Amino acid sequence: MGGTQEFTSTYGRWLTGAAAVTAVIALVSVAIGDGLGESLRLIPLFALVVLLVWALFWNPAVEVSDGEIVVRNVLATVRVPWPAYRGFTVKYSLVVHTTGADVTAWAAPRSSGTAQRMRRRRPDPGPLGPGRHNANADRIADAIVERQTALKDAGYLKDAEAAVAAGIGPQRRWHWLTIAGVVVLTAASIALF
Repeated sequence: MGGTQEFTSTYGRWLTGAAAVTAVIALVSVAIGDGLGESLRLIPLFALVVLLVWALFWNPAVEVSDGEIVVRNVLATVRVPWPAYRGFTVKYSLVVHTTGADVTAWAAPRSSGTAQRMRRRRPDPGPLGPGRHNANADRIADAIVERQTALKDAGYLKDAEAAVAAGIGPQRRWHWLTIAGVVVLTAASIALF
């Protein structure tokens, strides 16, 4: 059918890069002004800040593919196979309704009124192709509708209810490595102060 569409925040990537560069500059400044020992004590704190900015702004994404919708949030990733998908709503962000619990997409905030008006002034670029795209709830909702319609028209979702009855459903995977990193860096930052 079609390639995978990944929706992420361009702003989040710039913000994470800026946080990392700022942390390095701050460490070098402290090393020059107060000595290498003081700079080394600050490494866990600055690493914690960069990790948190990465987890909050770079890592979250929504992927739409022929097999599933993947919602990667701050603490967990939820995989929603198409048979388990039940719809969406756009409130403050995109909420994907499933046969299990609803999933709110951290990476898909609703567009501001100004952004929506600006988009209406531009000509419609048509459907998005595969690859990475800037995330907003409306754009992702359109991609989900287009992909689900294409899959239904091709006959791939005709046995969806049977698949759900057989146990197909959303799967949640916690980001234990990120959680552990935050805990360890927090403990190290407290211990070194």
